[in-house]
Amino acid sequence: MKILKTISASNTLKSKLLLLALLVLPLVTVAQVQAYLVHEDQVKPSKHNDYIEVSKEFKALCEKHNFSESWSVAQMDDGTFLTITPVEKFADLDEDPMEDFAKTVGEEKFTSYFERFNECYDKHGSYITLLNENLSYMPDGMSTTQEGQNYRRWIFMDVAAKNVGKTRDAIKAIKDLFAQKNSKMHYRIYQNGFGHVGDRFVAVISAKSALDYEQISEDNWKLLGEEARPLFDNLNSLISSYSEISGWMRPDLSYTKQ
Repeated sequence: MKILKTISASNTLKSKLLLLALLVLPLVTVAQVQAYLVHEDQVKPSKHNDYIEVSKEFKALCEKHNFSESWSVAQMDDGTFLTITPVEKFADLDEDPMEDFAKTVGEEKFTSYFERFNECYDKHGSYITLLNENLSYMPDGMSTTQEGQNYRRWIFMDVAAKNVGKTRDAIKAIKDLFAQKNSKMHYRIYQNGFGHVGDRFVAVISAKSALDYEQISEDNWKLLGEEARPLFDNLNSLISSYSEISGWMRPDLSYTKQ
């Protein structure tokens, strides 16, 4: 969606993509990794309803003209909206499917939507994030969406560059304990790709609601028992900063090509 509109097929982009490939390659060789292009809109509180309105209208426009891309939308409690598109290969980022779509619907009409989007925030931008399946705990099968579980909890863990490898090992040890105990708390682990400064791991947990999440979390601590404490203490010793934020997936704003 608007993520791809912000990326141009320039020589600078091609150089950055080559650098990205070189940086990501070591990770890809040792783990199953799915890349996602994320566009982040930091929507102003006063423009929340306007943003929802234009998002729904743009989705309807895409449905009418059978636009060729697909994306998911998540809304964080701080007003941030994430538009998330899977990236199958780096060459996809060197293309702009919006260009042909704009011609289909008309340049003036197409541009009007993004002018309205731009009124809703002062800051926005795009980046690559990498889903690391080897570190994720999804015993029922890897999926970023679970039916009836649109609530999300994002746990951000920033680490120093020297501690990235140790942090991966610490997260893997925790995953192994979850598997051993047959934990009901499933999660995905993401690592930062192109577009971030610094190194970050993000755990994303799905639930039916905030109350459901809290119950799952409480039950999980009881299940893991004393064995969990040294593993989490080790992980915490490697983290430079830690934060959590809640939110929801927004299927009403998401679009799937037909």
